[in-house]
Amino acid sequence: MVALGVIVVLAGLAVVVVEAHVPTAGILGLVGVLAAAAGFGMIIAGSGVALFVSVPVAAGLAALGVATTAVVGRKILAARVGEVRTGPVSMIGRTAVVRTWSGGQGQVLADGTLWSARMGYGWEDPPPQSGQTLVVTEVDGLLLWVRRPHPWEVPPVWKPSSLSL
Repeated sequence: MVALGVIVVLAGLAVVVVEAHVPTAGILGLVGVLAAAAGFGMIIAGSGVALFVSVPVAAGLAALGVATTAVVGRKILAARVGEVRTGPVSMIGRTAVVRTWSGGQGQVLADGTLWSARMGYGWEDPPPQSGQTLVVTEVDGLLLWVRRPHPWEVPPVWKPSSLSL
């Protein structure tokens, strides 16, 4: 009975490893966890411990494994739905501050890094001044395409009025 329990535990752990490499929405992971818990119950029962001890231990291991699988599965689903936070795509829509500008291109500070930048399509105003805030519209290698921000994209600047203290 103990040898069969060891085989079932190893088979359950192998199924959990397969789940890590083949996404089955947690089904194989759940089956592997339950098989490992049943194998541990068989090992405990086969070693001479009474059933009123081995069954609750196996059930507790199974419950712990199922809860862990559910938490991990939920975290994985949340990570799939979330917005992109890294890579070039994450730069689009962020603000950049002009450091230097000459003609149609310049340098901007975005995400703590200096980038080469060019004016975006439709820019017919005078060139931006140093310290002005711009919005990234496109990333092309190490080049950012920028535009002037719309009024709702820039936080309002508070100015004291005669009513303020």
